[in-house]
Amino acid sequence: MRKKMSLFRYAKRLNEKFKTFLMNITEAGIVFGEAVSVYMKKQDNRTFMGLKEKISRLESQNDELRRTIEFDLYRQMILPGMRSDILDLMEGCDHVINQYERIVLLWSVEHPKVPVDFSDEVTALIGVTQECVAALVSGVNSFLDGELNVEEEVQHCYFMEHSADLLALSLKEKIFLKKIPLARQLELKDFIEMLEKISDLAEDAADKLKIISVKHAL
Repeated sequence: MRKKMSLFRYAKRLNEKFKTFLMNITEAGIVFGEAVSVYMKKQDNRTFMGLKEKISRLESQNDELRRTIEFDLYRQMILPGMRSDILDLMEGCDHVINQYERIVLLWSVEHPKVPVDFSDEVTALIGVTQECVAALVSGVNSFLDGELNVEEEVQHCYFMEHSADLLALSLKEKIFLKKIPLARQLELKDFIEMLEKISDLAEDAADKLKIISVKHAL
């Protein structure tokens, strides 16, 4: 049986705000997947821009939630050690949704052209990064619910991050084997690395979650 503690025993609304923060990350990931699909299929640009704006709104909502949660942590006299740990974990998670927004903003400006024969691999990479982020969100939700043993979720996040690395490497090898100008190869490499970084950031946040859960289990 998992060991439990009451993380926000006297702060139910604070817990709910953090869970909304996590839910926004999950929703942004789903919208991001749709945006990538639209972008890859070269569908109506208005559809892509609409999805981009939705991600930006979710990111803005999370910025506001971060500020209110930080204020509540001080106002409700959460222990300093726990307070800093929660803020650090929330910041790590926030980097993920920031990366979603950063990517779609760059694409809307730079319009990198992705070969049709890369579609399946890019779709697979997106799927793996989404599962990596889902494992992180699941682990943080469990921790908020008082579960101190989140090793299963953390390890799954690590596994999916490694899978993303392998897929990205395969794609980059394919890019540099393709007979296209070097400038185009480098553009495509950057495109893949932007996607790969999503799982890297999720892994970084999972590291924070693991440390915090062990620390508070002692």
